[in-house]
Amino acid sequence: MTVILYLCTGLYLCFVLFIIAGLFKHNTSAVKTNNELSKVSIVVAARNEENNIASLIHDLIHQTYPRDKLEIIIANDRSTDQTGAILNEAAAKHSYIHHIQIEECNPEMASKKHALQQAIQRATGDIIVCTDADCQVPQTWVSSMASSVKSNGGITIGFSKIAGESFFDQYQMIDFLSITAANAGFGGWKVFWSGSGQNLSYEKKNFDLINGFTPVKDQISGDDMYLVQAISAIDGAAINIDPQSFVSTQPVKTVKDFVNQRIRWSSNARGNVRKKPWFFSFLLSAFLCNLALFSGFLLQSKGIQFAFFLKFIFEGLVIFLGGRLFETPVSPLVYLAWAVVQPFYIPCIGLLGLTNIYSWKK
Repeated sequence: MTVILYLCTGLYLCFVLFIIAGLFKHNTSAVKTNNELSKVSIVVAARNEENNIASLIHDLIHQTYPRDKLEIIIANDRSTDQTGAILNEAAAKHSYIHHIQIEECNPEMASKKHALQQAIQRATGDIIVCTDADCQVPQTWVSSMASSVKSNGGITIGFSKIAGESFFDQYQMIDFLSITAANAGFGGWKVFWSGSGQNLSYEKKNFDLINGFTPVKDQISGDDMYLVQAISAIDGAAINIDPQSFVSTQPVKTVKDFVNQRIRWSSNARGNVRKKPWFFSFLLSAFLCNLALFSGFLLQSKGIQFAFFLKFIFEGLVIFLGGRLFETPVSPLVYLAWAVVQPFYIPCIGLLGLTNIYSWKK
């Protein structure tokens, strides 16, 4: 058991060292503004977001990007609350806000992908900038994300942070930061495997070149991962580390919601076996390392403390370096709790992800 424990831990830590080195390869200077500005279409899909959408609209109409170069398209996906009324009022006040009302499910495409595709097809901008309805964005968000796309081409992967002050909020922040920091570490080596739909930007022509969401129309989630992988394959990608582009989102309220969300994210891993074998190998190594640690704790295996210590140190470097890169302080106490939970949490979430048993807005 000890040999297996060290092999699994060693394989995973090789990936972690690769991530750590990649985090040092980013240029921390701010994104430069281009003289020639492209028209930008902000695209959002919303379903039953009456508690969040007004705040997002407030942020979007106060962008520093020139008004005549900007449009906002929000696809209202069959909301049954006051989302539609809020959007109608906003569209009546601001001619550059467009409310797309989706009345019925599309039997051939998953609901969020269908809503986003309808909005992007309506867009007249050369550059698409995306976020989620429950996010908040700074006034400089569009300027920074659009500038990155103009400078780097391909798809720009922006940073998003989970807000909140409670211990559970901070735990979610660290958990999400660990994913974001890993993406940034790989991105430092020009390897792009994933991103968050809370903060993405790309040229509309590239969305058309990959045939929109049609190739993954049956997948309930994973639209952001698909966009990053598909667009970066044809035109490259970039990680935007400009603080003026950082987005924040609300934490989930309960442990049940948190677990459900992570199972949904985990369910996308299988699709990378053939498409991105190295990405799948990284995910598998993380699963096996934590499973080996979990088994080692149960069996009181020799060397379990040393293996856990190595993982604790190296993952801590990823998270604290990622926190520094994205100007996100990390509580050592919350990190300790997160690190202790991981060997039990990761194997369970990974296995449950294979079942596709989770709830989602349909």
